Amino acid sequence: MFDISEKKLYNKSNRITKGEILVKQHLNNLYNYLAEKGAEDARIYDLSNEDQHCDYIFVASIDSSENNKKLALEIMQEFEMEKYPEGFHKGEWIVFDLGRCVLHLFVSSVREKYNLDKLWQSKKMAI
Repeated sequence: MFDISEKKLYNKSNRITKGEILVKQHLNNLYNYLAEKGAEDARIYDLSNEDQHCDYIFVASIDSSENNKKLALEIMQEFEMEKYPEGFHKGEWIVFDLGRCVLHLFVSSVREKYNLDKLWQSKKMAI
């Protein structure tokens, strides 16, 4: 449902292709899924034109570390992950490497404290 590991494909004119449309559909599915699970202030930053280790940064806030961990377990199940993501045990800031996308799930107060959104605010991608 959320597999976003498919390679990005561009033709010579740099127009969007079916592969890129598929990636954006998966990002949209993930966005909707997180919204259904109570994630707030979800933002996706497009870094595909940057020299970065991923194409998209996804940031969302959850109301508590307990709910953040619960959501992380569901995502682990969906992606069939065997290892816990970074930050899982504390639950305040959980980071998933999903291939082309890195997902950051924050407790709201921790997100405000580190303010990573400021780093990517010029790259915001509307969904």
